[in-house]
Amino acid sequence: MKSCGVDILGMLIQPVEIFRKSWNIFKTNWLAFSKITLWLILPAVLLGLLNFFDQKTDLAFINRSVAVYLALTTLSFIISLWVDIVLIKMIWHALEQKPLEIKVLQTEAWRDTTSYLWIRVLVGLIVILGLVIFVVPGVIFRVWFALAGYIFVLEGTRGYDALKKSRALVEGRFWSVVWRWTVPFFLLYLILAAVVMIVAYPISLLVQANIFDWQNQPWWFSFWVSLIGVISLPLYHGFGIIIYKNLKENPKA
Repeated sequence: MKSCGVDILGMLIQPVEIFRKSWNIFKTNWLAFSKITLWLILPAVLLGLLNFFDQKTDLAFINRSVAVYLALTTLSFIISLWVDIVLIKMIWHALEQKPLEIKVLQTEAWRDTTSYLWIRVLVGLIVILGLVIFVVPGVIFRVWFALAGYIFVLEGTRGYDALKKSRALVEGRFWSVVWRWTVPFFLLYLILAAVVMIVAYPISLLVQANIFDWQNQPWWFSFWVSLIGVISLPLYHGFGIIIYKNLKENPKA
């Protein structure tokens, strides 16, 4: 029994509705989102230029450029933590239709990056441990703790307590959560893959480059894929936040 995109029996929103809501938030706030995700594009551009330089010089200076690669990758990772926190709060306020002081949020987000990183480290270590023991536990842990980052940013719950809250929300509805997370991501993957190929394939024919050679892809193709990934980041977070909100508003009977 279903009504308005919601499963009446479980009171959980349907996957297509999750995608639609996330897309509407993205469409309405794309300009504000782009001002945040732009910070991820800068290191991506620099990495692309460095890759182009190494290809043109036949890796003649690769020994010196490795340190630059590492520095830019580290910078990109640190910025990504800040971007995640800002986007999560922006999407949440858009979902709740509440005003938000962006400049204050941007400053406060730096304060939370260390704690947010710690949660990501905890989840990563637990998932890796599960994968080492056996693949299935790793997958289960990944689903259990997928909401921990959102719980920290939106509720202020830190460390392992955020992981426990995430598991409590998912337990008893494991496959429902998997289904509601997988379908929107798969739909978005198909759309983004189509966007990437519509632009990249004609260019590859024009410049006679093989974009399907995963070990030697042209620098411009790698940059294009990274750019599309950065632009679509609010959509990915939108899926997770909508699922989190729906689970929280509909506790298990």
